[in-house]
Amino acid sequence: MISDCECQRETCSPTQQDDTRRLYQDLEETALLFRALADETRLAIMRQLREQGEVCACDFAACCRLAQPTVSHHLAILRRAGLVKTNKRGLWVYYRINEDKLAWLRGLIP
Repeated sequence: MISDCECQRETCSPTQQDDTRRLYQDLEETALLFRALADETRLAIMRQLREQGEVCACDFAACCRLAQPTVSHHLAILRRAGLVKTNKRGLWVYYRINEDKLAWLRGLIP
């Protein structure tokens, strides 16, 4: 695979950069998913969701021992990455794992 650093050298022309990007079109999305999972708090949230199925946003603070605004920040990152789905019920937001995205992610790992 050609890295961005290698593409800036004389050996890699701009068309080779474009070819690499076309060959691996989902790299940006894949990187976003792995960055979202590269945090202990977000992994703890994902584990709690796996164990409990669906969790109210207010119930994550106990698992993570963090203030609610910090938990909300981590939930937003997971939501932007597509790893969780939400369901609003009145004032409360409930989270669950996006099984389709998780299955797609599993397919990336040999």
